[in-house]
Amino acid sequence: MAQAMMNNKKKRVDEDTIQVVIFQVGAEEYGLDIKYITEVIRPLKITLLPHMQKFIEGVINLRGAIIPVVDLRKRFSVEATIHNPKTLRIIIIRGAIHGASGAGNELLGLIVDSVKEVLHLPHNNIEPAPTAATSQHAEFITGMGKVDKRLIILLDTSKILSQQERSALAEVENAGD
Repeated sequence: MAQAMMNNKKKRVDEDTIQVVIFQVGAEEYGLDIKYITEVIRPLKITLLPHMQKFIEGVINLRGAIIPVVDLRKRFSVEATIHNPKTLRIIIIRGAIHGASGAGNELLGLIVDSVKEVLHLPHNNIEPAPTAATSQHAEFITGMGKVDKRLIILLDTSKILSQQERSALAEVENAGD
């Protein structure tokens, strides 16, 4: 009986929260729904791609998979600083290249300054993105998570890249076939 009550309570907590990976880019904290993250790795050697946007660093070879890599500092127009190699990470996500309309299995690497924690964020602690943050250049912001006195900028993986940027990466992928 006690086990059934605990399972029901856990189920309610899971339904009322979203599990988010919190990471830092510059001075700000960002969050991604854990269901879109395949893994977090230390940086690998990046092969540059010609004629790409400045924030697309190139591609990495992760266990045979060629994965494009985006530097979120450059993508978010955050002032460049010297990266700390001890904390620098690449978050591998799915669903960013073809967005909501595609298969969503393609992988993308995101260079972040550090990965801080994984937490359960209650839905009632998530506010819609401010109007100023829903412009064409910031449509990847899906909301603001409130954790104690912190504000976490929540990102939509399908909108980190614009349609034009996704198309350019898809062309690069297709050229390799």
